[in-house]
Amino acid sequence: MKKIAILLLAILTFSCSDDDEKGTVEDKGQWAMIFNETVKSDSNPVDRTEKFMFDGERLIQHIIKQRYFEEEISNEVNLSYSDNQVTVTTDYLTLVYTLNSEGYASQCVYSLSSQNRIYQFSYSAEGYLTGIVENIDDTEYSSTSLTYENGDITSISSKMNGLENKFIYEPGEESSTYHLPCLGLLEIHPLTFHLYAGLLGKDPRHFTIRSCPAGSNDEKTVYSYGFDKKGNPSRMICQTTYAGGQASYYPYTRNISVSFE
Repeated sequence: MKKIAILLLAILTFSCSDDDEKGTVEDKGQWAMIFNETVKSDSNPVDRTEKFMFDGERLIQHIIKQRYFEEEISNEVNLSYSDNQVTVTTDYLTLVYTLNSEGYASQCVYSLSSQNRIYQFSYSAEGYLTGIVENIDDTEYSSTSLTYENGDITSISSKMNGLENKFIYEPGEESSTYHLPCLGLLEIHPLTFHLYAGLLGKDPRHFTIRSCPAGSNDEKTVYSYGFDKKGNPSRMICQTTYAGGQASYYPYTRNISVSFE
């Protein structure tokens, strides 16, 4: 039976919003947000569950479980907070974030036996993440820049190994106290390597509804969101399509249900 590899690091790009509803989350004590998804594979589907445990606004634990037939693979990530540092640990690695005076990460150190990676983060005056520089063993490996309009992401440009990519993002009108991630960000290096909850600046004001590579009409991704009667997010869906139909090498559709405990 083919092994299904689990993501050792996933990205959580939502936190509690900075509007007047923020206090309701601060008063919650410990609570959890759960994502359930059936992931298509080249053989049989994989059932995937992610559980994000919070203490007030702070993410304290992230558990990923994947089931393929009767086999289950699980990975647990724990976060600890002290002064101006946040430490993220798994069985395999440790990330150490240093926070600035606003409580946002200014640096992340990711050390392995074979190399050291250091990430530097920069922000706009309004507190939005605008840049990431990744250095491996004191040499710049990648850089990423994010642009905003009225508090919403409009483009992300990245450079790595001499290659440049740019994606365009279109915000919608929907928002929530709980800011769900734009699933497209999961594909952008080095964001893929970071797990955080509110550490990388303010959330965009609205959910992304469309994204596409800059200067290309061959590919586009559409995002949609569902909400329960209380206005809490209950589902997020993304589907990538191509000019000639779905690409045979990358049929990309995600349908994630969201629940709370």
